[in-house]
Amino acid sequence: MTLVLETKNQADYQLFVDLAKRLQVDYREESQSLEELTKAEDRFFSLAGSWQSEQSTDELIDLIESARTTKTIDLPL
Repeated sequence: MTLVLETKNQADYQLFVDLAKRLQVDYREESQSLEELTKAEDRFFSLAGSWQSEQSTDELIDLIESARTTKTIDLPL
């Protein structure tokens, strides 16, 4: 299980570190600013589901549909 704490200042941060040590809870320290996280998310979402291609969207759809191996089967109801 994971718990993420974002403290507002060094004193609050140290309070949680000391509490974790006292309770003998495993913890790890990571330092990332909100700005760094936002930039990383922006980079990820700018590329998610995209690639460079000379084919248009319609051409890709036709290519995918023609590559399907299943055939339409009429089933009597």
